[in-house]
Amino acid sequence: MVASPFDPGAIAVVSFDLDGTLLDSRSAWREGFRDPFAFLIERYPTLAALGEPGDVHDFVYQRYLDEAWRAAGAGEWSVDYVRRGWRDILARHAVRDDAAADAAFERYEASWPPLMRLFEDAVATLEAVHARFPMVLLTNGNTSYQRMKIEMHDLAPWFAHIVVSEEVGIMKPDPAIFARAIAPFGVAPDRVIHIGDTPSQDVAGAHAAGWRSAWVNRDGRDYEGERSPDLEVPSLQAFREELGLR
Repeated sequence: MVASPFDPGAIAVVSFDLDGTLLDSRSAWREGFRDPFAFLIERYPTLAALGEPGDVHDFVYQRYLDEAWRAAGAGEWSVDYVRRGWRDILARHAVRDDAAADAAFERYEASWPPLMRLFEDAVATLEAVHARFPMVLLTNGNTSYQRMKIEMHDLAPWFAHIVVSEEVGIMKPDPAIFARAIAPFGVAPDRVIHIGDTPSQDVAGAHAAGWRSAWVNRDGRDYEGERSPDLEVPSLQAFREELGLR
């Protein structure tokens, strides 16, 4: 879908989201859930009735994680909301045992990072875009998680500027974090395009800042935002093709 005429010649800077855009974080979190959940089932077998671990992650644990995130003020700068997600799943479906839940949390913290992978078209896209445009990485999250991911996948050399929400005290979709990201480039906001996978953060935030937006929609979801993105693409490869790159 192209919501409005898109002219790649008007673009001067390209901004990338990290999780779900360059990095397949969701698959790592989902797969990393299996071992600590099995650890809890060994102690509390009734948890097995919740179903297959991947489904439990997506439809049970994720709900508690979201609740904890909102209760913390919708901030991602502490891992305490992740710890609380583990405590909630155990307390609501077996017994309250914070020690066991915290042990599962620690196993989870060790299990998911090695499972992180760049999407298969990420490197080729970074190479092509980097050859023509200055780039910024703009990501929500706490510094320890986000910098770990950036270092593990050697992403820093691609970007002229990296903005992590905890480091600046602002989160997408606040237009102020977009303004912070673009400040070193000295270009007009409408000459920047940001690509991300989350309409409420990436698309809405880019538009609020006066940027152009691209939504990477790998799953063919229906768009639910108030204002459509300038570009909807099924992959990073399709995005670079829209920029006139191969």
